[in-house]
Amino acid sequence: MRRLCTALALLAITATAASAQGITVSLTEWKFEMSKDTVKAGSVTFRVTNNGSMAHSFFVKGAGVAKGTRDLAKGESATLTLPLKAGTYDVYCPMAEGSHQVAGMAHKIVVTAGEAAAPAAPAKKKPGA
Repeated sequence: MRRLCTALALLAITATAASAQGITVSLTEWKFEMSKDTVKAGSVTFRVTNNGSMAHSFFVKGAGVAKGTRDLAKGESATLTLPLKAGTYDVYCPMAEGSHQVAGMAHKIVVTAGEAAAPAAPAKKKPGA
């Protein structure tokens, strides 16, 4: 029974990661490069790589979320998967008491609501109408 529960938990984690939208993030001195800055609400995976010459990290804050990666040394990578609701989120490097953020390592991402409902098909005319 315990193995079954463990297997089911792993399947749930795998399914969530597989359905998550991905954003690639490159950290360098005083800037972020992100593959996109607008996503739909739901699970979002940030794939963060420190391409800079000093330690950096990545933090997401907004709409009830306040979470980040561990500190990343030069060349290190980390992933961060978060459930994001529609809204605007601040992303930044919180290193050195916020001085990295002030120096330019800050950005915003916009999370939009799910797809709008498809327009209703026109009503068919009744014969003879």
